[in-house]
Amino acid sequence: MKADTSLLKRGQDAIVVFTYGEKFKIHSDASGSTGNWVINQNRSTRKVIIYERTARGNDIYVAKRKAVQRAKENGRYIIHLQDVRYFGTTYLNWLQFSGSRNPIRYWQTN
Repeated sequence: MKADTSLLKRGQDAIVVFTYGEKFKIHSDASGSTGNWVINQNRSTRKVIIYERTARGNDIYVAKRKAVQRAKENGRYIIHLQDVRYFGTTYLNWLQFSGSRNPIRYWQTN
């Protein structure tokens, strides 16, 4: 079973990012940000799925995309988040989870 089937409902799309958490921030009001990503500006997904590799495992967070801001690094962007929530932990490595070695992946369900 693909990981995206339980994270997305029918007709939803998402940008999925792999991070070690250095630039992933969650605030007490459930807002946050993650960056600096090379992303496709023509793809405007509503949902953001964050795969964070930590010392204890691979944590999954789900959020709504609030805005995208240019980062200081050329061609990279910061994704601002709202309604960030912890989804759970997976034992799947990034390739198994996302189906790609790239740290950015776009998912869509039909």
